[in-house]
Amino acid sequence: MNRLIGVMRFLIVLPSLLLAVFPLSAHTPMHMRPDTCRSGGISGDLSVAASPSWVLPSNTFLRGTNPEGKRVSAAFSGRLEYAMRFAPGSEQARLYPHAWQGVGIGVTSFSKSGVLGSPVELYVLQGSRIASLSSRWSIGYEWNFGASFGWKRVPPTDDGERLPEGVGSSVNAYIGLAFMLEYQATTRLTLRLGPEIAHYSNGNTSLPNPGVNRLGMRLSATWRLHGNRVSDPVADWSGFKPGMSYDVTFWGAWRKWGYTPAVNSPYTGSGILEVPGDWAVGGITFNPLYRFNPVVAVGPALDLLYDDGANLSAHYEPMSPVDAPKFYRQPLRERVMGGLSLRVEISMPVFSVNVGIGHSVFAPRPKRSDVKWVYGDGEVLSVIDSDLHGFYQTFNLKTRLWRGLYLNTGYRLVDFSKSGNLMLGLGYTWR
Repeated sequence: MNRLIGVMRFLIVLPSLLLAVFPLSAHTPMHMRPDTCRSGGISGDLSVAASPSWVLPSNTFLRGTNPEGKRVSAAFSGRLEYAMRFAPGSEQARLYPHAWQGVGIGVTSFSKSGVLGSPVELYVLQGSRIASLSSRWSIGYEWNFGASFGWKRVPPTDDGERLPEGVGSSVNAYIGLAFMLEYQATTRLTLRLGPEIAHYSNGNTSLPNPGVNRLGMRLSATWRLHGNRVSDPVADWSGFKPGMSYDVTFWGAWRKWGYTPAVNSPYTGSGILEVPGDWAVGGITFNPLYRFNPVVAVGPALDLLYDDGANLSAHYEPMSPVDAPKFYRQPLRERVMGGLSLRVEISMPVFSVNVGIGHSVFAPRPKRSDVKWVYGDGEVLSVIDSDLHGFYQTFNLKTRLWRGLYLNTGYRLVDFSKSGNLMLGLGYTWR
């Protein structure tokens, strides 16, 4: 179940890769009938949306092991969004005629608000059409990425432990994705209905951090503010030449770590107790990408990561108390990971979404000379593995700032099921 939920966390950030094969990728000249939007300017859309959802029972806290002893099984979200579209005839509208981007605010109320609270979400958004079904019907998508405020935080107990699950911070990241059937009711009003998935997490900036996931249906109504749009534009990619680009991203963040105080058993996770303090994490990514068209690019990436708190559990001093633990300093090699990943990037105006799956190439196992991991029958175990070893998944939102410079906001998962860390930084693209 946890691995399935972890896979959903990863898939939640994929705005449709179907863009590569649906009509948006047609290399035909753009033909646009007259558009009554403001001449030479952008057009604006105002949307209201409601989303009844099922909360995935991903941990015991949501299943009822919480201070109120109540199961959290449902949620209801309401949101208000403003999005803009580029003016007909502009370069952006020529390449991405159906794209919209903007900002939104929402409120999510859970079935037991006393357990989780009623967080408020502030986010950026982007969406587009995937396929046209008729003159009025089409299929589209929209992703949301931002922060949510007002969660009910689980405090630590007196001995330094926390509840097995729960929300460890009042502010969490919010990631959402919806696929919607669209109906253009009038020249100004568009109705949308479709499945929506959402994930909330703090990126291990606080513990515990199991994440909260909901799956539901989004119903929205969008009103065009600046005139009637009666055209059905087609993307014009006739001037685009496929080729290579090269991204270099520098990122950093902070995170919490857990540790396992029982030294007579092998360490198999991030720990059950919290290591005091915040730990620096950062990295560099070099990502060559082959751009098939203005939307889709694919390529390998070299990922270098430094985590100041990695593998601390293997260096815990067992004589120190659990509420004031002490650790031996890990060797530098146990704090460094080198990996290779495959990246897919979806580009739209202003934003690009870069998703990757990779595996560590260099992640040395921690060495402990003072402890032998032994079963009761005397069998010596050799299962001590690095916190940085294994598969990892990345989601990065690139916000274009100036020419090739972009702001990077990302998130890293481990083995599809474990929270990793935030990835905040800057990057540059050469073409």
